[in-house]
Amino acid sequence: AVRLVLAGGLDERLPEQVACHAELLAEAGALGLQECVELRTNVSAEERGALFARAGAVVYTPSFEHFGIVPLEAMAAGRPVIAVALGGPCESVAHGETGWLCEPTPAA
Repeated sequence: AVRLVLAGGLDERLPEQVACHAELLAEAGALGLQECVELRTNVSAEERGALFARAGAVVYTPSFEHFGIVPLEAMAAGRPVIAVALGGPCESVAHGETGWLCEPTPAA
């Protein structure tokens, strides 16, 4: 079965992050995907390594991240990276070799 795991930080002191987390959970439920979509917050280095080990690919969405360590961690784990073709991934992801760079549009 295919699973989508969204992993990242969640600062519960920031209302916009709490609201976004709740919206993602609600959307997965509304689409009937709660069994296929998992939100993991504030994962430890050990958990992150386990997620990379099980991943078929890593999707990296920040548009203007000047560097971005996640693509490097994914590639070090031997996982391809799908990233927006802006900022750091343009320097670290070899399009068609270690992953794919996509235009920063919803259609991409």
